[in-house]
Amino acid sequence: MRKLNSQFITTFVSEAGLDGQNGTYYGFVEMDRYYCMAVAQGYDADGGFDSAKLAVDAAMEAFVQNPGMGAGRIRGCLKKAHRRLKEQSVRIRLKAGILLLVSDYTRFCYGVCGNVMLYAFRNAGAYHQSSTHTVYQAMADRQRQSGDELGPKEETRNLYHYLGGTGGVTVSGKMRLEDGDVLLAVTEGFWNRVSRVEILDAYESIQSVEEFLGDLQELYLRGSTEDIPCCCLAAVDIKKAYRENTALKKKVWMWSLIVLLILAVGGILLSVYIRVKRRKQQEIRDTVSVYEDTGDQYMGKLNSPLAKQEYEKAAQESKKLDKNEERLDWERLLSEKITICVMAEDAGKSYEARDYAAARDEYNEALKAAGNYEELLPFVSSVEQRQKLAGTGMEINNLLESAALKEAAGDLETAGILYKRAEAMVRIVDDGERLKEVQLALLRVKEQADLEAKEERALARDEVIIDADKAAALDAILAGDFDTALAQYTKIRDAYIAMEDNEKAEETTQIMLSLQKQAREMEQMAEEAVDQGKAAALDALVAGDLETALGLYEEMLKTCVETGDEAGANEARAMIASLKEQMESPKDDDGDKKPEETKSGQPETEGAGEDVGASGPGGPGNTGSSSAPGGKNRWEGIEGNGQQLFDQCLDEALRATARQDYESAIRAYREIENLYNRYGNSETTVRTDVIIERLNKLMEEGN
Repeated sequence: MRKLNSQFITTFVSEAGLDGQNGTYYGFVEMDRYYCMAVAQGYDADGGFDSAKLAVDAAMEAFVQNPGMGAGRIRGCLKKAHRRLKEQSVRIRLKAGILLLVSDYTRFCYGVCGNVMLYAFRNAGAYHQSSTHTVYQAMADRQRQSGDELGPKEETRNLYHYLGGTGGVTVSGKMRLEDGDVLLAVTEGFWNRVSRVEILDAYESIQSVEEFLGDLQELYLRGSTEDIPCCCLAAVDIKKAYRENTALKKKVWMWSLIVLLILAVGGILLSVYIRVKRRKQQEIRDTVSVYEDTGDQYMGKLNSPLAKQEYEKAAQESKKLDKNEERLDWERLLSEKITICVMAEDAGKSYEARDYAAARDEYNEALKAAGNYEELLPFVSSVEQRQKLAGTGMEINNLLESAALKEAAGDLETAGILYKRAEAMVRIVDDGERLKEVQLALLRVKEQADLEAKEERALARDEVIIDADKAAALDAILAGDFDTALAQYTKIRDAYIAMEDNEKAEETTQIMLSLQKQAREMEQMAEEAVDQGKAAALDALVAGDLETALGLYEEMLKTCVETGDEAGANEARAMIASLKEQMESPKDDDGDKKPEETKSGQPETEGAGEDVGASGPGGPGNTGSSSAPGGKNRWEGIEGNGQQLFDQCLDEALRATARQDYESAIRAYREIENLYNRYGNSETTVRTDVIIERLNKLMEEGN
């Protein structure tokens, strides 16, 4: 577009010099948006053509690859030409000076390294001339400042910078082009021989660029023909420069400025808004953090309800944050902490309700959820302590349950020990209400134990009295005194009734009934024995067997005495006395004995008043201090373990007789008989045989 709307005409002249070697090179390229021209002069020993060509080709190639009018872009193109020469300096060192002209068809700028010069002409005059990197240029600048003449021409080839050497580059600013402008690039061989004044004179009478270059060539070749160097003149005739739409451009600039102002104001307002919003967002974050920290502190103290309130406040505040990942993170975090609060609250309720197993499980769940948060470490520590207390509480519950069971079973001693253990553990968990409960249980157990001990002492006292009564009753039975025995058993029964031991009272009643039955049977047996004894004694008297008759009457006397039959006893005594008198009296003439009188004048009797201790079968009784028949104590020779065995067997015999289990009673009496025989009490053994015989008879009658 720019190229089509502009017209650049390029013309050049190149001279080899008297030595026939042309060390200069020229090239240009026209692109749609840019125009580029390069002029170079080589300084190597072979004439410099290769150096100049390499420099121009490298610079133009770099520009075509990346066109632009920036100073950096121009400097980059010349640096590439410098590197190309350095790379190619194998056999000899390649050196060159170069000027690179770039235009966008509206403006132009250039870059120079060395001693190639550019002139810009307009309206019959030069409005710009470039500077070179020569000692001559430096001297000329100093002399121009002081007003002196220019320096010597021989310093024009003495360079500070050149391609292949130091490679320093100078880039000009951008200058606007107008129609009719002429840009002229010349090498050192030309501007060293032709002065600036001469060039301007030639330009005043210009008709065309070709004519201008012809005039310059004549000036270059005039005078001596010795020592004429090579040179290159390249001119660009700006027939038409590209004209930009300035009105549109101004309008664009104006709107751009307005837009920029609007954007600036909007940016300021936006920045203020963003800053205010950020400050508010930060205030919200700070508020959420404060609520969260307060909730964490309450959690550390296991105050779940207050912690939950703080977390809910924090969650409510977090909703004011912008909807982004940060807000989602806050909501997720606070939701999890609220869930932990609910778990801890439920666990606390279970703990307060003393459901320690449930509390421990719920605290475990809360610990799992809280383990991911460092700020909840105090809560974790408090929960672990509470779990230990819950374990202690479970042990307390177990102890109280066991103690209650033992108390109900009557094992008050064990119950008291368990209650004391529970009391010590309750003091650890610091449960005042439970401590009071346990202490009341301890007091109750102690009072109950004291009452039972008192009752046991009273019972023991009653048992001692009962044991004495049983012993007296047994002695009465062994003495054949059934009335006394019945009176003692009546007292024993009344004592059992007072003790509310109905079973033993009933058993005692049965013993009393058995004694009454035995008393009746003994009376009947005694009567029968007396009758039989009388009959036998009469038979013996009839047969004249006085000794047998005497023995029978003695037995009859014993039976009557035992049964309390005074009449029978008196009768037996009289018969005994009579028989003894007959047996002791001298015989008469018929061979009979005469009876003798005792000193008292009464017939002598034997066994009168003798205390016979045989009893009827199953006579009840217990251990005591009564004397056995013959005046001997029934415990004589029986001590220690034997005495205890005797009591057990006698008690079993009486009980078996009371329940009419005669077979068991006989076995018990057999054991008693064995004890009597073991300890040498043979007299009592005989009476036991009588009891056993009578029991056998009763058992046969029952069958």
